Amino acid sequence: MAHPRYIKSGIRIYRHRSGKGANRIRFLAWKDSVEFIRRLWTHMDFGACLMKNWNEPCPICEDAKRKVSKGKKYRALVKQGILLGKNPRMLAQIIDRNEEETGVQLWDVAGSEVEKALINLSVHKDTGLIVPWTDPDYGCDLIYDYDSAQENPEPSNLRRSWQSKLNIELYDGAMDFDEDIINKMSYEKLAAIYAEFSQQE
Repeated sequence: MAHPRYIKSGIRIYRHRSGKGANRIRFLAWKDSVEFIRRLWTHMDFGACLMKNWNEPCPICEDAKRKVSKGKKYRALVKQGILLGKNPRMLAQIIDRNEEETGVQLWDVAGSEVEKALINLSVHKDTGLIVPWTDPDYGCDLIYDYDSAQENPEPSNLRRSWQSKLNIELYDGAMDFDEDIINKMSYEKLAAIYAEFSQQE
């Protein structure tokens, strides 16, 4: 699997393990933040959307508007990644509890359904208290299934572990979302990548 253009090179990306309960991860808060999940709107393989993420002119969005005005089908453009659908990427820093020695990795999944499941898991049903996902002493791990044989595999059957400790030194690897993780391309570079795709159509 190719390294996504919207992530800076050198960032280790977590690869889902196939199987029931095969994935057990601990979230870390982003550096200088209490958040642990961030959204990123991407034009699939082209890169991060400049308009949706940073409210800046985006060459791909501009071309999508032109194509829609000329009668191009909405769904076809979404499928090609030219027009944004309803699924942003959900990004988090994690420690793989099965291989903690690998250090901090980036968890990158398609949004909406995973986000809904996490929101539901983030509140204790009995007490109404917020789950301390990122706490080194009292945090919970996320456990989920993954079937790599599916056509569009994604995490399923998300569940929460009991509270457990995590070596505090592993938290030293926490990164800043915008500075350390995201590869924000210039308008010109994103346009060049997109132009290469357009020539192949």
